[in-house]
Amino acid sequence: MAGVSGGSGADGGTGNSGSTSGGPSGGSTSAGTGAGGTAAGSAGSGGGVPLPPGTEHPSLLPARIRRLTNAEYAASVKALLGVELPTDISLPPDSRQDGFTRNDAQRVDPVFAIGLDQTAVAVAAAARPRFGEIVPCAAAGEACAQSFIESFGERAYRRPLTDAEKSGLLTVYQAGILDAAHEDGIELVIRAVLQSAGFLYVTELGDGSASDPIVLSPHEIATSLSYLILAEPPDATLLAAASSGALDTPEGRLAEADRLLAGAGPVPPTVLRTLREWLGLDRIDQIAKDSNVYQRFEGLKPHIAAEPDAFFTHLIAESTGTVGELLSADWTVASTELAGLYGVDPAGGGTGRVSLAGTTRRGILNQAAFLSVFAHAHESAPVLRGVEVLARVMCLPPESPTSLNIMVVPPVPDPNKTTRERFEIHSTDTSCAGCHLAIDGVGFTFEGFDGMGAARTKEGNLDVDSSTVLAIDSPFDGEYADSAALAMMLSESPEVRACFARHLFRSAAARSDLGVRPTEDAFVTEWQENALAANGNILESLRSFVQSPLFAYRRAQ
Repeated sequence: MAGVSGGSGADGGTGNSGSTSGGPSGGSTSAGTGAGGTAAGSAGSGGGVPLPPGTEHPSLLPARIRRLTNAEYAASVKALLGVELPTDISLPPDSRQDGFTRNDAQRVDPVFAIGLDQTAVAVAAAARPRFGEIVPCAAAGEACAQSFIESFGERAYRRPLTDAEKSGLLTVYQAGILDAAHEDGIELVIRAVLQSAGFLYVTELGDGSASDPIVLSPHEIATSLSYLILAEPPDATLLAAASSGALDTPEGRLAEADRLLAGAGPVPPTVLRTLREWLGLDRIDQIAKDSNVYQRFEGLKPHIAAEPDAFFTHLIAESTGTVGELLSADWTVASTELAGLYGVDPAGGGTGRVSLAGTTRRGILNQAAFLSVFAHAHESAPVLRGVEVLARVMCLPPESPTSLNIMVVPPVPDPNKTTRERFEIHSTDTSCAGCHLAIDGVGFTFEGFDGMGAARTKEGNLDVDSSTVLAIDSPFDGEYADSAALAMMLSESPEVRACFARHLFRSAAARSDLGVRPTEDAFVTEWQENALAANGNILESLRSFVQSPLFAYRRAQ
């Protein structure tokens, strides 16, 4: 049971692997050389990586490229052309690392390429009525096409185009106007750009020099910053900051990050997406329930799906914005219909705080989205809930049964036993008991809620028991009356705050495999030196990453 032992509580890999060594402050770091010196640390396969003076990181992310996620593609199209993606055509789902869609494992396979072509054709056609706004010249002709290619191409590629790229796109335009009109050529250029590598991939390669570490180019920094906060190409102000050299310093990057944050509405959609993906809440749309058991679920599903984003937005924009309150809040933002499920006063439903006083609900883990996603179609699922909290909130991921050569056999139905009583069979099996001491110890605290998140004290005529004793040699050991008590403890835990920082880094850095865990450790060490971030402030944790050398430097592969 490597994934839940050792007691550090702040390390951990994906849900399918055991934890690696290291505590909440990360792994070992190299000794600095003092002011004006250079620190070096291991670079994955060996060798030293010199870093900017004063830094003490054991490793950097590798130089790389990554494909835009579907959400980034859609937001980029909207920013460039002012049109939405067609609803009758869809790109294949994003691949994920550690639950996050932002990752450098995204690829363009044949299925994606087909969907991409169909999408680009539809988008270019939809943009045609807006050519008067998009194309920066009045008179049709090759000169106008050249001007459009340069301006549109620079925005789409997030950098000036090379002469070869200009020439290639002009050839596309010329092919488009054969026996056709100027607008057909422009439309074909748009189609080509939206399928090109320059648009599809974010690069982190530097200027091509042999330096080590690699310094990202100003345009690469601007692109990374804009996609981190807005999920779209950099605007003219950010590109100007890149050209002026303002993004070369942590202070310059932070100033631009704050400007983007201020203009992104109450909370940037990228932050909301990270929080949803961190806890698996984005899966609610794909969840179905047995209508014979949960007759109300389909009618409430839109309200359940809307609650997390409304809660996150209010938390960050109008309250403390901390992980602690996210886990312990005695309020939520819920519709009148959802307030009815919760058995609370619906005053302000959907527009402001709804008090949860007098209930056993506290924080995001006791909201219907989490409880519905991590449940079966016909009943609650203490194992699913326990594993998710261990892996995503405590950073103590249990090993998967397959890695231990264990075949999982669900407990047989028994109307004379509660779900908890049926699942307690795990503790009697020596091959299962080690892991399930932790999994069930956490998961049983949620038994006060059914498979769609409604509170309950009975299953049929049987009393529900949500109390537990957690004894897994961790900072989380103790007795808990229910999931609300567990949530309150988690909300005060420095290990939980460090665990959140790790997951934030995995999403923000678009990398979460074990090969870059030293970089993650380095970020957590740096993050802990920022008092506001270490106290669990969500946006401050993001700002810490923007200021870090980990944001602007890469190691050669």
